Amino acid sequence: MILLFWLAAPLTGCATRNYTHYLIEPAPEVNQAFEEEDGTQLRPMGFGSTTAMTVNWNDGDVITEVQIPMLASGQRIVIEHSAQATDVETIPATRLVPPPPITADAVLEDAYRERGLRVNTDAPAVSIIQARTNMKAAIEAGNYELALEWCELILARYPSHPETLRAKGSILVLIGEREKAIEIYEQVEEIESDPSVREQLEKLQNASL
Repeated sequence: MILLFWLAAPLTGCATRNYTHYLIEPAPEVNQAFEEEDGTQLRPMGFGSTTAMTVNWNDGDVITEVQIPMLASGQRIVIEHSAQATDVETIPATRLVPPPPITADAVLEDAYRERGLRVNTDAPAVSIIQARTNMKAAIEAGNYELALEWCELILARYPSHPETLRAKGSILVLIGEREKAIEIYEQVEEIESDPSVREQLEKLQNASL
């Protein structure tokens, strides 16, 4: 009888404590943010047709950006990222792919942000250094339309980038778009004044009178 009582005592203690007490002592505290209320789990984002997560990928040759709906049912979504023809229906590729940022671009972006200038995080990340190099090569080759496209890739991400805005104004002059060039020069002068730009702007304004 004594032996049976000794065995039953610890078994009774086990029934009053859950297994976590034997894994972690003391039992972990649950953060209030994860506690359920009225049987409904708290979620950081609501599910519905207006809620989406943006995913992008850029390897320098192909850029893919999609908005994935947040579905409570948890469907699996497959994204085909390839420049080659596949059986998966794809969106037609753009003419230019933004070159991915390199280490040196971090310094330029930090300097841009320190001026209090806006970064459009919805636009694809782009290497300012490589895009400007490609832009200059296009200008030297006389392909001003292509050079303008490289400008626009930078400005999509960094809409107030002074050096690129000045370059855009100069390219617009080269293709005969004087009125648009005046608008760009006036815009960049408000951000950062430059003597050569002021001189060019005065010439354009006088010529248009």
